[in-house]
Amino acid sequence: MTYPLTLFLYHGQELVTRSQCLSFSLDKEMYTPYDAVSAEFLAEAIDYSLIDRIAVYHESTCIFQGLADEIRQYHKNHAVFVKIRSKSFTSLLTQNELEPGLHSNLTAESLLTGFYQFPFVTYENLPGSGYIFVKSGNTMWDGVVSFGYKLTGHYPFVMQNHICFSKPQNRPVHSFSINQILEYGTMLNTTKLISHYHMEDISANPNAYQQENPTASALNIVRHKQIPFDNSFRHDPNSALTFRNLYSKRAYSSNYLIYDGFSNENLGDSISFGTLIQNQMLCRLHASFSTNGFRTTLWCYQDGFYSS
Repeated sequence: MTYPLTLFLYHGQELVTRSQCLSFSLDKEMYTPYDAVSAEFLAEAIDYSLIDRIAVYHESTCIFQGLADEIRQYHKNHAVFVKIRSKSFTSLLTQNELEPGLHSNLTAESLLTGFYQFPFVTYENLPGSGYIFVKSGNTMWDGVVSFGYKLTGHYPFVMQNHICFSKPQNRPVHSFSINQILEYGTMLNTTKLISHYHMEDISANPNAYQQENPTASALNIVRHKQIPFDNSFRHDPNSALTFRNLYSKRAYSSNYLIYDGFSNENLGDSISFGTLIQNQMLCRLHASFSTNGFRTTLWCYQDGFYSS
C-alpha cells in the first residue's frame, strides 16, 4: 500500500524527522476558527517531547500546519507507534484574551498584530477601520468576529491559518458524478435556533430592542433570549440582534456527500453534485485515511450566512 500523506515534525525551525501517516483525520468547519488533525505513524529513535510544530503534506501539497497539542507514544502488536493531535495556529486566537473596554480605530493589521504576535497566522487585510468592545473573558477570536462582521456583514472563517473576513469569491470548483458517491443527503439541526432576542438599551431598560427569527418560529420553536445592551453594536443596536439571529442559524440546514478519495478541498470551494448541490460553498470537511485509503465527507450549509 502507498502512503500519500507525509508528516513533517519540527523543533523550532529545525526539521526533526518526516514520517508516513498510517492513519489520519482532518476536520475543517466554517464556524470553527481552526483546522484539527489526528495522525498515527511508526515511532523512530528520537525524543518526541521536543516536537512543537507539525505540517502534513498530501503528495506535494501542504494541507495542514499546526501546534503539537498532544503526542502519545505507545507499543502495540510488537511495534512502537506515535499518535499526534494538532490544531492549526489560529486556535491560539481562542486561547488569548483581550483587555476589556473599547478599542477604536482598529484595522485588520492593528487588531491581529497590535495586541499579540501569532506565529504562521496571516489575514485578509481589509480596507477601512472599525472598533470592538471587549467584555471580560472575550478572546482574540471574539474580537476578530466582531470587527469582521461590522466591516463586511459576514462571519470570518479560517482557511489553513489564514483569516478570511470576506465571503469567498472565485474559488476552485469540485464536481462529482453519481458513480463517485458512496452516500449523499440532507441534514437539519434546529437545536441552536433562537426564536426571539430581547435586548436592553444603554440605560438598562428591558426589551428596548427586539427581533424575531422567522426560521425558528416557522418550526414551532419557542426560545427567548434576554441580553444586556451590546456595546459592540452601539452604532446600530438592532445589528446586535441581527447578528445573533444569523449566528443561531449556523449549520442548521445542509447538503452533504461522501466519497472515496481526497481532492485537497478547502473551505469556500465550490461543490456541485447533480441537482442536490449546485455550485454551493463547502462549509465543512472531514477527511480520513487508513489502510482502506481516503474517505471524505463534504457539507454545504444553507443557513444565515451561507445560502444558494
